[in-house]
Amino acid sequence: MVRSHKGLAGLAAAATALALALAGCSSGDGSGDSTPGARLPDDQQNLTYVLNYGCTSLDPTENFDNCRMQMSTNVFDTLVTLDSKSQPQPKLASSWTWTDPTTLQFKLRTGVTFSDGTPFTSADVKATFDRYIAMKSVLATQLAVVSSYTADDPTTFTIRTSAPTGTLLGVLSMIFIGQEARASEDSYWAKPIGTGPFVISDFVANDHITLTRNDTYWGTKANLKTVTFKVITDTNARITALANGGAQVVAGVTNDQIPTVREMSDVTFSQIPSYTYTFLWFQNSRAPFNDVRVRKALWEALDLQKIVTALLGETADTMTALCPSAAFGCVSPTNAPKHDPENAKKLLAEAGYPNGFSTTIDYSVANTGYDQIIAAMISDWKAIGVNVTPKSDDQATFLKNIASPGDFDMIVNSNLTTTGDADFTLNRLYPCSAKRLGYCNSELDALLAKARGTTDLEQRKPLYQQIANILAEDVPGIGLFENNINVAAKKTVQGLNLTPTENYDWSTVYLTK
Repeated sequence: MVRSHKGLAGLAAAATALALALAGCSSGDGSGDSTPGARLPDDQQNLTYVLNYGCTSLDPTENFDNCRMQMSTNVFDTLVTLDSKSQPQPKLASSWTWTDPTTLQFKLRTGVTFSDGTPFTSADVKATFDRYIAMKSVLATQLAVVSSYTADDPTTFTIRTSAPTGTLLGVLSMIFIGQEARASEDSYWAKPIGTGPFVISDFVANDHITLTRNDTYWGTKANLKTVTFKVITDTNARITALANGGAQVVAGVTNDQIPTVREMSDVTFSQIPSYTYTFLWFQNSRAPFNDVRVRKALWEALDLQKIVTALLGETADTMTALCPSAAFGCVSPTNAPKHDPENAKKLLAEAGYPNGFSTTIDYSVANTGYDQIIAAMISDWKAIGVNVTPKSDDQATFLKNIASPGDFDMIVNSNLTTTGDADFTLNRLYPCSAKRLGYCNSELDALLAKARGTTDLEQRKPLYQQIANILAEDVPGIGLFENNINVAAKKTVQGLNLTPTENYDWSTVYLTK
């Protein structure tokens, strides 16, 4: 079933409820009393968290996949942070003012230092902006509106934009502030030093990251002495680690393992909607995908309801938009193609492919279970005469293929609408300037620019409906399914607040007996 739009208020309520659940209340699974015991001594405050994906790199200026975003959230600080309603709150910036419609001025906190003792100033913010813009990667589209920025004095930083930009503060919640002296160096971002509550003590690519408490942190010190982000790709081994104490928290519990986890007397299972979803892109500049009839035919051939229900169950819902319904502005199009294999065949014939064609589809081996999902999709396409060969890429190859200008026929990937706002995903991936999948529509670009130019949510809503309908008509890609966050945690884990981004603040977490 396509999930209806829950809205940010609903997400806030869900996040609050889950915070309470993981703070010691029963999850309603009938597993008995979950009242926490006494807090463990400091030398035993060591937690292992099995996350969904591994890291090939820690550099958040290069990419913002699940792993490095979770690391960055705990090692760095940003100018602003987003609360449970996706509203900006002070972080390294103590306040900010739009001095005119295109000038945003920040006053920065004093007394903040990096974990190595270096004082934090506006020069660090400027150097970090230089790095993000020079990389021309993850936030290039969002930052294109920035015409200039200045470190006016040690505690004042000013951004000037080329047009009013109501969504800018949300984007700034993703810019992790590094050190001026080394912000231009790749080696610095490979093992970065931040102003956050933890420091990186160990990193092995696609295996683990160990964070240690930053005892000089300017804010409230972390409760945990260490938190280790562990990669376990075997789904059975993940649950075994939870059962035998090898891990205290496991993300991404699979549908077939939910009953097992719910029966564990010492475990709480929690689930909330997320900003993470999975999509398929066509390389629109490459035949035969340069014909919208072919793209629409491949959409109509898929029985996504059947595939998602059979393989993912309650862990995901099908979707028709190109961003998740939990985020503001991610509305379902009114004109989405329906499952209709016979009409799909007609569309292929009209496009000049009465006997179908052969092509490929890329996906990353880091995405557990994608092979089964793609096999089911390939079966549906074969029924209309399209023969698709799957290409399972290692994560480094996959990231290279999907980056601008995009080297693939079709590609499946997961994505995160981090700011909880449609602008972050749609205005980053689908304008002509993105050059990610050979797609360009000037009408869409104009609507995206108009939608991001105001903070008035009521004015933006109808614009996003028009945007969703254009994307459904043009079919540059297909929204496949949107994920729920499924987390199993030992009842000894307290203070973990689940959020739709999965970027958890581990500094509030502690362990009890």
